[in-house]
Amino acid sequence: MDGGEQMKIVCFALLCILLSGCGNAKTAAEEPKMRFENLDPAKVNMQYGGQKEWDQFYNSFYEQKEGSDLIVLGTVEDYTCFAGGIEIATDISLRLDETLKGDLEPGENITVRKLGGAVTVEEYLRSMEDAGITYWNAEELKAKYPEEKRRENYIQVSFCDLDPVIGQKSLYFLGKAAEGDVYYRLCDGFGQYVETSSGEYVNAYEIASEKRDADEPMMLALGETVEFAPDAAPEERINIYTLEEIKEGMETYTAPPTDYPGAEEEPE
Repeated sequence: MDGGEQMKIVCFALLCILLSGCGNAKTAAEEPKMRFENLDPAKVNMQYGGQKEWDQFYNSFYEQKEGSDLIVLGTVEDYTCFAGGIEIATDISLRLDETLKGDLEPGENITVRKLGGAVTVEEYLRSMEDAGITYWNAEELKAKYPEEKRRENYIQVSFCDLDPVIGQKSLYFLGKAAEGDVYYRLCDGFGQYVETSSGEYVNAYEIASEKRDADEPMMLALGETVEFAPDAAPEERINIYTLEEIKEGMETYTAPPTDYPGAEEEPE
């Protein structure tokens, strides 16, 4: 089994943790839709997850292409967050605009699942109870939020990743889950490039990291412009790509860098 297949299995295993919460996804769907841009920060208990480790990191567009089951330009039509045990995930309904790799046709819809999201305190606590899990913060949450407040306050978990926005278009490098019709992004936010108002593309992880450092909501609003900071050093600048540059990079193999997350140190 090569590194790419191991990475896919690890990602799928992480997402499978949430399958026990799919019943809660149905419940959430029956309630008014939560939208990240409408959340009141005063009613959000924000929790940051650490950057996960992957068996393989894709260092170039070429490697991302080779490791993907499906590569698409797609537009977010809807999304739903749900809890499974102590985990929270978001299912994104994605309409395909263009397929760069794979057999799906433009106009079809797929589900892309990402770790992280926001659910009410009530749903989060109920999810733990349904899964028979006793987590360290359960009693703390019950004490902080009386029952009448649990449906209006939220638990949000973020893994330094952009929250989805309805109508947002991105280029996705996707893997296919072993069971069900669910896809996941290769190395989470590293496998998504969001279209900006200029028609260029920026990496979801890079933008989320910038937003988090600036203590801003981790989303790229429709019509938002991304530019180089004029005083930023080259190594600190957000990478901005045209679609043509990405497509060209997908066809050209380049030697991997050594400064990506998880890279091994050079031998002495």
